[in-house]
Amino acid sequence: MPESVPPDFSMHTLSSNGRRSAAGIAASSAVGGTVPAEVVDLRRYRLARLIRDAGRQQGELARLMRDSAQERTQLAEALQGAQRHLASIADNYKVLLVRLKREKDFRDACQEAADLDDLDEMIRRRDALALELEAIRRAPRGAAGA
Repeated sequence: MPESVPPDFSMHTLSSNGRRSAAGIAASSAVGGTVPAEVVDLRRYRLARLIRDAGRQQGELARLMRDSAQERTQLAEALQGAQRHLASIADNYKVLLVRLKREKDFRDACQEAADLDDLDEMIRRRDALALELEAIRRAPRGAAGA
């Protein structure tokens, strides 16, 4: 090692491609060798490699985060679709419940009229409830309470 370099300073020779070469090792050991060699601070070289590796890892992390964001977006869209589907089912269920209640009212009214032995009242109630049921069946979906 040259006298101008402090003893705790680690030096290695590297070829132009960044690897130790036999010529570089020989040049570093020979005083005034004929092969030119670069003197590289090993700590700086390691730091440069760590920075390069960190950059590569940061790029990979960024890619993973983009993929994750895209998957979350797709999942949110799927959940919104499922929510719309469930809301539609709930609306249809409400309509069905209203229809069933009206039909039960119809049957009960007909039974009451039959119990009264009043044919005219039974026909009147039946006609009124039949019109009401028909209106419910023609109502647009989602208008269950209307």
